[in-house]
Amino acid sequence: MRRINRKYSFFKSTGLKWYLITGLITVMALTVFFLIVNQISHEPPPSPSLNKNISHNQNVYIIFLNGLGCHYNGNLSEALGFPSIRRSLARAGYSFFDDRFLLFSYRGGQVIEGIWRPQKYSAKDTGQPISLSVSRLAHLIDNFSLAHPEAKFILVGHSLGGRIALDYVCTTSLENRQKIKGVITLNSPLLGVETKVPDVITHLLGYSNSLLASPAVKQLLREFNYRQEMVRMRRETIRELQDQGLQVATFATQQDLVVKPFTGCLMDERGKPVTHGFIVNVKVKKISLREIFGHMGILEHQAVLRYITSLCLK
Repeated sequence: MRRINRKYSFFKSTGLKWYLITGLITVMALTVFFLIVNQISHEPPPSPSLNKNISHNQNVYIIFLNGLGCHYNGNLSEALGFPSIRRSLARAGYSFFDDRFLLFSYRGGQVIEGIWRPQKYSAKDTGQPISLSVSRLAHLIDNFSLAHPEAKFILVGHSLGGRIALDYVCTTSLENRQKIKGVITLNSPLLGVETKVPDVITHLLGYSNSLLASPAVKQLLREFNYRQEMVRMRRETIRELQDQGLQVATFATQQDLVVKPFTGCLMDERGKPVTHGFIVNVKVKKISLREIFGHMGILEHQAVLRYITSLCLK
């Protein structure tokens, strides 16, 4: 009997060790990812010989929403982000720093003389409650619409930015939805996290001062517990949005280790996309910290660039 108890204790302690190791690996991977996002260099603008303005769709504004761990220092030329998407739009007739490109700020902003002025925000601000970020987006759209009643918006969000964009269109009024031409999410945690993080790890994170202990991350971790209900609600709401004429595309990357593809691309019961988006494959061009998790490559994928450009010009 004593031998059996020892054997049981061995397996119990071993199982606990693996449980903790799995959680620690998850935390370490996310920590490295946040460091990568914070150090991403911005691509140089395209040749100034490209067209600076087009008359087509002058009233369509594109709101770019960056994700968790990003920051805005007040310099749009450095922090607007999405360079490959803007480069694609520049080839279609926009400019690389077009006035119709609006930057979402996690701290809000104001419209001055018809121009949106986003407030500076830090990486820490991106971890605020998701509902607060959604309200910041609503503030942007409401106030800009007062200055430009004819404005229509396309929301393009990467990672947490896409989650905020989709939550906004899912919860806002029908009147506000009519202002939205489309919403595009790129590797966004639309269903929370796919893997349960051990409670002991979550508890320990609460004592840290990192983004992993932020309200936004805690919400994504909790959503694992009612995943099936979220899947059902997302499917129903997406169909409702599409019936109202709003274009929705949820794109994800097969190789993404931060946001798993089936949480970033919404599927039906048969495993088919319920939006215009789909799961793409991204080839790693070179071994670098920027590409190691497969989370950023979607911003340069040609199918994604073509879809966004066609929607903006439609």
